[in-house]
Formats: sequence, C-alpha cells, structure tokens
Amino acid sequence: MDGRVLAVVGAKGGVGKTTTSLNLAAALAEDGRAVVVVEADLAMANAVDFLDVDTGGGRTFHDVLAGGAGVGDATYPAPGGFDVVPSGTELDGFVNSDLDRFPGALDALKARYDTVIVDTGAGVSRETVVPMGLADASVLVSTPRVASVRDADKTMTVAERADAPVGGVVLTKSGTGRSPPANRIANFLETPLLGHVPHDEVIPESQDAGQPAVAYAPNSGAAAAYREVADSLRRRPDVLGMTVGNDQGGFRFGDGASAGGGTDVFR
Repeated sequence: MDGRVLAVVGAKGGVGKTTTSLNLAAALAEDGRAVVVVEADLAMANAVDFLDVDTGGGRTFHDVLAGGAGVGDATYPAPGGFDVVPSGTELDGFVNSDLDRFPGALDALKARYDTVIVDTGAGVSRETVVPMGLADASVLVSTPRVASVRDADKTMTVAERADAPVGGVVLTKSGTGRSPPANRIANFLETPLLGHVPHDEVIPESQDAGQPAVAYAPNSGAAAAYREVADSLRRRPDVLGMTVGNDQGGFRFGDGASAGGGTDVFR
C-alpha cells in the first residue's frame, strides 16, 4: 500500500508550518514509521535553516521539479529520525520549477515512505493548491490571533473548492493574549482540533540547534504538544492509515530509506 500524504497548510505566513512539519515528522517517526518531509515552499525555502542537514551543495526539490534530478537524489537524512527533501534557495531554481512534475515525485516517495509530509508556503497559490489536491488530508496550521484564524478560514474555503479533505487544525503559540479557547477556534473553522502548541522558547532554541524540538528537548511542552498532534493523527485511519502492528491493512511500512540507493523512479 502506498504511503499517506499530509499537506501542512495555512495562508498566513509565520504561523509555524515548517516547524509543525518537522516536529510532526519527528513525532510520527518515533513509532517506526518511515517519514519524509518535502519542502514545497519553492520561493521561500527555510527547512535547512531549521535543520542540521548536510546537503553538500547537492540536489534540491528545485532540481527535481526542473527535471534535472530524481527525488532520491534530493533526499537527505535529518535529525529526528526522518528524511527531508529541501527546496533550493536560489531564485533561478524557483523560476525553473515545473509543478507538473510534482505528482510523479510524490508517487515515488509514497512508494518508499509510510508518511509523506508536504510543507507548503504561505498564501493561496498553485504551489499550495497542488499539494492539497494530491494529499490524503491537509493539516491546517494557525495561531489563535484573529488575522491568522481569518486566513485559516480562507484556506478551508480553498480546500473545499479543490475537493481536498482537511484532517484538522493545529494551533501554535497557544495560550497567549486574550485568544479564544482552542476548541472554540476549531469549531469556528468547522474542523477537528488536532492539538495546540504552547508558546515555548524551546522552539527557537531547537531551530538554532538545527533539530526539531521533539528531538532537541523531548520533555518540553512543545515536544509533548507535537506528540499529542501525532497521536491525534494515529487515531485517524482515514487520514494516516492504521496504526503500527495492525495486520488488517493501513499504512505500509517503508524501507526506512534515506538518501542513497533507491529505485530507478526514486533515483
């Protein structure tokens, strides 16, 4: 069975989509899943700024979408027990990227990994809509702030028009200011609450250290919150497949493969 694809989305910039993608990947990998994060923020790549990943000046997702590399050539092991396909940081790479190649790259990853997490950019554009349409479900990310929730509501509308299922919402920087309770925000958005992540100084500290908070400070409040989000998804076979060890189907264990090796399509 092919792996499941989750698109991490949200129209508002700076709400923590990349942070959520990386920490969710680390939390899901803890039960033995083969997990990969694809950086689909083609214009404003920053995953490698948050991770101690040695690309050696090698291939990126820009190269894959430009037809110059297989997705395996652009896949690297990351701290936290998962792999990452980083986007490039050069403008020329963004200009040469062809989203028509996105489905093929995603199919190659689905054949190799149990869970593929697609980290999308801010705004509502083809770069966001294409991953949403290809995903088994989207994970909506928002802060409790009014402007952020309003933009999250717009993302929900886009998802509905694209016939793309939304698995639920993750609220970041929760518990600050006079924001409404997390459940109330989820009810407003008419989607399940997957979890809420408190404001925690561990997040910027872990980014400076090049690790997800789940790996850098496993006992922190932020790490515990992201594990709760992962647990919420594990209880959703419609989103993530069945749990580990269930022989009735569900997600297929991947090869746990990182960069190097691979099939011809993955190369």
